[in-house]
Amino acid sequence: MVNMNLDIRPTSDEYFEFYLTYIRLVPDGQCSNLLASQIEELKDYFSTVSESQATAVHPPFTWTIKQVVGHLIDTERVFAERLHHIAFNDLQPLNGMDQDQFVANADYDTPSLQDLVSELIFCRQANQLLVRRIQPQAWNNRGTASGHSVTARALVWMLVGHIMHHMNIVRRRLNSK
Repeated sequence: MVNMNLDIRPTSDEYFEFYLTYIRLVPDGQCSNLLASQIEELKDYFSTVSESQATAVHPPFTWTIKQVVGHLIDTERVFAERLHHIAFNDLQPLNGMDQDQFVANADYDTPSLQDLVSELIFCRQANQLLVRRIQPQAWNNRGTASGHSVTARALVWMLVGHIMHHMNIVRRRLNSK
């Protein structure tokens, strides 16, 4: 069971202001529930997206849906690595992430959309297990990532909010709910 300290909204001093975009999307008290429920949301939503929809660029956007899912995978891994270090008190400064380099150098075209979604779901399932091992007092652990201070709690809220943010965009792109 997830410690309820996770569901306490991080304060603005727990993360770099850029991440407010993601954190504000997460409803109060719902982070741990959404961490789990997003798995079914991803499965359900992407089961209705065709490969042709997933490989098309939808202007004004520059990434395909498959690249967006790849970005979600990459970010899930990077944020989780930061969470892993900070929650367990390994407070070495952690590097940033250049999302454009990841997208430019990864092969998101060869795997099917469903394989990419499965990879994202496996990453999230692993992160759920990681979150269960975090001690209650560790949610307030603070480290440095991308040159900015961040807490373990804020990183989980960022994981959840990041998927919410991009799913909102994907839904608008594909004109569906």
